[in-house]
Amino acid sequence: MKRRALFLILLAATLLLGSCSGPAPEPPSATKPVSLTALQYEIENMAVDFNNLWFYKQIEEQTGVHVTFSDVKEAEWSSAVSLTFAKGTLPDLIIRGKLDVEEYGVSRHQLLPLDDYMARGLLPNYTQRLEESGLKNQLTASDGHIYELGFLISQGVNTDGHFFINQDWLDTLSLPVPSTVDELTEVLRRFRNDDPNRNGQKDEVPMEFTFDDNNTGIYNLFSFYGLPLNEDFISLDDSGKVIFTPADPAFLETLKWLHSLYAEDLLDIGFISQGSNIWADKVNQGNVGMFSYWRLQNTALSPSVVSMYRVMKPVHAEGCKACLPRLIDLIDFGAALTVDNRDVEASLRWLDAQFETETMLVSQNGAVGDTLIRQEDGRYAVSYVPPDNELYRTVPVICGQFFAPAEYYASVYVPAAHRQEKAGYCRLYEEAGVLESTSSKLLTTVASRAPEEDARINLLRNRLKSIVDAAIVEMITKGVTEESAAEYAAKIRDAGWEEYRSTYQGIYDRWISER
Repeated sequence: MKRRALFLILLAATLLLGSCSGPAPEPPSATKPVSLTALQYEIENMAVDFNNLWFYKQIEEQTGVHVTFSDVKEAEWSSAVSLTFAKGTLPDLIIRGKLDVEEYGVSRHQLLPLDDYMARGLLPNYTQRLEESGLKNQLTASDGHIYELGFLISQGVNTDGHFFINQDWLDTLSLPVPSTVDELTEVLRRFRNDDPNRNGQKDEVPMEFTFDDNNTGIYNLFSFYGLPLNEDFISLDDSGKVIFTPADPAFLETLKWLHSLYAEDLLDIGFISQGSNIWADKVNQGNVGMFSYWRLQNTALSPSVVSMYRVMKPVHAEGCKACLPRLIDLIDFGAALTVDNRDVEASLRWLDAQFETETMLVSQNGAVGDTLIRQEDGRYAVSYVPPDNELYRTVPVICGQFFAPAEYYASVYVPAAHRQEKAGYCRLYEEAGVLESTSSKLLTTVASRAPEEDARINLLRNRLKSIVDAAIVEMITKGVTEESAAEYAAKIRDAGWEEYRSTYQGIYDRWISER
């Protein structure tokens, strides 16, 4: 009995001590499960099961955050976003696609500013990369806040189309690669006259282009006269002055040269109306002397045709320095948190986990050991590309989070051969000094503008484009005369080219003052 009484006393003492110390604490690593909702962009013609995707299950295990996705196809995205913000209750997150942060963040205050959270270290992977990229200003809204995470896959691309010339024909005719407009014109004449394909027929097409773009279009040919003509018709000189390029004297000088090519049957007149598909069909016949294009490999061109061509630096007219439009890294929309977000820290933890280097590369390329490998030098490379977009069965690819500035990306990833091809052409053009100093994309894409400025620019651009494009066709086919030049100048003046230019000048000056 004494032993039993002693046991009961000790047991009571133990229970009493336990009640005083409270419940045992959870391990420091334990994270309470959190459930969030997301409006998710989905590319067209692709069925992605976001709610059961292997990739997001791994992120959930890592972060303790479960996200329920409401996916919307690309064609319906704009209307779905508008409807979502018109409703009373918003999802916690909005992911990928496009989002007007000026409208929903600055004006309507329906998005959360992320600046303070980034400063507090709640997005460590993403914030470090953004700061090192030097591109933070692209994400800074007009009120000075940041309302979005950016999406960026930088590959060192600095221009759209590069020029390619038929090396087989040059070799057959013992011709050097031309470096001036006069030399190029003579080479094109030899292509037309001297049967370089050796089939006994006069079926060679010296130049093959489309119309109004900087990839396969004749807009690129204006660079030979020092004019970086682009689809927005503006450029910036070294002093920061905005130029309306179709009003520059080099515009008409280029048209005079192009008319001479047309008159001599050196430029296929099909450029006026043919799209990229017809253009590619013609080039794939292996009967073209010169064109411009993004690159040669992994494009619409057949390997047998690709082997005939070599890249060519832009030639220059007498007294001119060749100048192509410059591309810069432009950040797309990655994700945003709405003001109805139920757990900001959990949301940021879930997002930032996706920016860890290996995790991010997996999101684009598939699992390590499956489609992605890590090399001895520590960089990752693609070992296998599944057919028919099968990657979307396991990882979000372009629909997920990614932020890789050029220098960082090159240090962690080995791009595919066709990516390296394009990068090589870009380095060649950079070293040759044939790109504009400051990209017009700063004006058209980076610098924020008020809604009224945007509306006015779009109105003027559409009005001016119809005049400019009509003049290009008419002057190439009929020639440039004093009368046609004067008539053209009057038309673009009356259409408001100076207002168009000065509006962009104001936008640029304001943007510069805010840096």
